[in-house]
Amino acid sequence: MTKLKVRIPSMLLLIALVFTVVLYAVPMQAFTPGVKPYPLAMCSNPQIFANPIYVPKILDAGARMVRIDFSFRSIRPNEGLDPSKWNWQDLEKARGLREKYPALDWLVLFGYGAAWAQDPKFVNYPGDPAAGGEKGVNIMPAESPNNLYGNYVYETVRRYKDVMHCYESWNEPDLPGHAFFKGNGKDFFPYQRACYLAAKKADPTCTVLFAGQTFANVEGYMHAHGLKPPTIAPAAASFFEEYLQECVKDPNARANNYYFDVMNQHSYSRATDLFDYVDVDRKLMDTYLHVQKPVWITEYGFPVAPGSAWGGTEDEYCDYLLQAFAWGKLSGVERFFQFQLDNSNQQGLYDGLLGNARPALYTFRNIIAKDLSDVDLVAQLHGNRGVGFLAGNSPFHPTWQQGYDLFEFKSRTGERILMAFTDTSKKVEISVPAKKPSAVLVDRRGNRSTINAVNGAYKLTLAGATNIGGFPVDPKCKYLGQPEHLVGGATQVIIE
Repeated sequence: MTKLKVRIPSMLLLIALVFTVVLYAVPMQAFTPGVKPYPLAMCSNPQIFANPIYVPKILDAGARMVRIDFSFRSIRPNEGLDPSKWNWQDLEKARGLREKYPALDWLVLFGYGAAWAQDPKFVNYPGDPAAGGEKGVNIMPAESPNNLYGNYVYETVRRYKDVMHCYESWNEPDLPGHAFFKGNGKDFFPYQRACYLAAKKADPTCTVLFAGQTFANVEGYMHAHGLKPPTIAPAAASFFEEYLQECVKDPNARANNYYFDVMNQHSYSRATDLFDYVDVDRKLMDTYLHVQKPVWITEYGFPVAPGSAWGGTEDEYCDYLLQAFAWGKLSGVERFFQFQLDNSNQQGLYDGLLGNARPALYTFRNIIAKDLSDVDLVAQLHGNRGVGFLAGNSPFHPTWQQGYDLFEFKSRTGERILMAFTDTSKKVEISVPAKKPSAVLVDRRGNRSTINAVNGAYKLTLAGATNIGGFPVDPKCKYLGQPEHLVGGATQVIIE
């Protein structure tokens, strides 16, 4: 989300938490064949337009794309079809920032409705009228003025295709409570279709993302397929699966790329979710579409809330960023959107609205951006492939843990990079084969020292995990199992 909101993952409050063990192939589709997109991006809110140091600090952190919403209700707040009365104020500000900072690209988040535009079918649904989809969505062509949602997408892309090239259809339409969309995946199908067709009509070269999916999409899939959803109240079904079931009925869907170029997932709190959530998304794409698409994580973060069920300490946030990156690379994630720069939602890289830098900034900027932004995953050398939701595992039962995880990456300049951390509370001594007599050892805050190989190996002492979280922290939820480690122990990185 790019609005200001409190974002402490908690299924108890229904706000936001936030096949088989087979890794699906690296996504076959990309924007330019053979060219990987730069992976680091940032979510923003309107502070980006109000604070002149916001964009420089995004770039300084190492992000090269920013995600911000230009919702229907902000662009068309009042009834009427006259485009001259639409509100393009913030998009004009974005144009100015793009001209001033050409190194920063933009991901435009569409979505949300307005009471005057709500489709009558949603009037009696629970939730805010702004969460009701716009009327006329089935009218074709999608850019028709009578297709309110499609026309809004078309006009936005047409006017700003020289500024922006990537578009996200909606934010978290699957979130329980219908905070952002009143229907299910079947109801959402015509909105995704209209977004894709209208955007491509305005700019055939643009990239259209599926709507950002939350924990509910994954837990609903697990519930519906007899697996072990890590929650006390899973959704009844997977929103994405409901969409795909409707999508494959459309005779024009295949010719139109099933109406999305990139799959889109959100994740908070549990680092391994960047593997397990994407694992489920890939399973669904494989089952229904028989193709794999690129996956972007357009929101991820970790609340600094020591003692809470879904957060932890400043240092554990540093671990989350490193470990989530590794799990995401294992699942083939192409882009990671940090949520966010300022601390209006407890997951910022700075205090307040860009006050003092937090430890996570140094992790993001001085390790991930500096050393990992151009890496390819070579292999996971030790550990389980995430928790392994599709293998029937649960984070609240430790059968999947193997003591520690070790990943090997290779940068485009030839550096060999290793990342290691424990997955239990026990300290572990490990020996990592060396290819050079010495290397740089980096801790989770970015401090660097020299490590020497001994008998052809680097010796590391990995501290046990300290974070305790999850539903079993609440005595009423002990039936789910035992408390989990949302992140593993203190992360160590070796750079040869």
